Amino acid sequence: MPETEKKITMSEKQIALLQKGHQAVLDFIDKMEQIGQFQDKIDVPSDINQIWKVFLDDIQSLIEVEVCALFLVDDETHDFVLNTVSPRDKGSVCEKEIDFQIESGIFSWIISRRNPAIIPSLVFKSKKTIIMLPLSTIRKTMGVVLVLTSIKESSITRESVKLLTMLAKQCSLVMENTFLHEHLRKKHKSLLEAQAQIVQAEKLSSIGRLASGACHEMLNPLHIISGYIQLLSMDKDLSPHMSKKLSAMEEQSNRMAKIVRNLSQFSLKSIPSPGEVRINELFENVLCLVEFEPKFNNIEIIKEFDQNLPPIMGDKEKLSPVLFNLMLNARDAMPLGGTLKISTGVLSGKSDFIEIKIQDTGCGISDENINKIFDPFFTTKEAKDRTGLELSLSYRIIQDHGGTISVKSKVNKGTEFTICLPTAQAKVQS
Repeated sequence: MPETEKKITMSEKQIALLQKGHQAVLDFIDKMEQIGQFQDKIDVPSDINQIWKVFLDDIQSLIEVEVCALFLVDDETHDFVLNTVSPRDKGSVCEKEIDFQIESGIFSWIISRRNPAIIPSLVFKSKKTIIMLPLSTIRKTMGVVLVLTSIKESSITRESVKLLTMLAKQCSLVMENTFLHEHLRKKHKSLLEAQAQIVQAEKLSSIGRLASGACHEMLNPLHIISGYIQLLSMDKDLSPHMSKKLSAMEEQSNRMAKIVRNLSQFSLKSIPSPGEVRINELFENVLCLVEFEPKFNNIEIIKEFDQNLPPIMGDKEKLSPVLFNLMLNARDAMPLGGTLKISTGVLSGKSDFIEIKIQDTGCGISDENINKIFDPFFTTKEAKDRTGLELSLSYRIIQDHGGTISVKSKVNKGTEFTICLPTAQAKVQS
């Protein structure tokens, strides 16, 4: 072959290589731009499921993926807990892989480096490799992604590893923002609840100041009126018409006395008589008082009691009426029947508190009234049925026990009251 032709052939090969390299560079830049748009593909605020879907799609566009699992750090235990995996049936084997990597010491090395690493699998079959993608920012490590892929020269390249590194950093920032947003949302909700409790406590305190000066002055004349009504009723010459009127007067007088006595409970802070109370037993005693009432005939009562529930330190005599009134409220909300579910358990995330839930399938409470139900004298029932002080007193009693009471409701769907009380052990420690 002439020398000129050889040079032309070599030049053509070099040009082809340059074109191939140029195209590879363009492809790499395109993928970098796609990764740079990672955050644009996610709604704000987002959730972990949405982030994972976008993240998994981008990983699969970069390398061949056989299994991909997301492990997130538990805020309390600081363990790496499996959150989601694709395919779904590979969860247990991925957990086993992580456990083996932790035991070998490789895992902590990868997390401390905060960069992806290609390591041999300790669980999966041969000709497979593991890519670990730490999800970390300057401030914290949120988790790690485990990717199982086949060992192929064309699959894992220096460029693909760089792209995975960029992608992991993008995902880490988005996740951190998501966790921060959720943390702020919970803090905001907690502050609103605390504010509502302060307002409610002030309302009850105001009622207490009013009651302390008025109750005694009101009860004395009421007793006198009641005494005269009873004397007049003893008159044998009393006409049936007057007797009926006196009976009505006596009924209303007694009702007024009941309101004043209930009102007087706000005048001083109620100090519970200390003693261990087992809430499950207390519920059983209260249920004996209500479940055989005719109005409960068409109501199915479901009990879900935690048999290992720790005792609380409290006053049975004060807590029993709270549970009793909540069950009566549930009954009244279901005049045609329904389901009353009562559950007890340890409060999730707070082992030193127990949680009581009383849930009905009744008429529910409107949005207009939901924030008023703990207000003194507020009631949607007929005046002859309730005074409107029962829930206010319940709120005060639970508060005096160091607990909280809250309500969730939907019209025509039902209502759920939740009571949280500190355990006896927590009381001792405090």
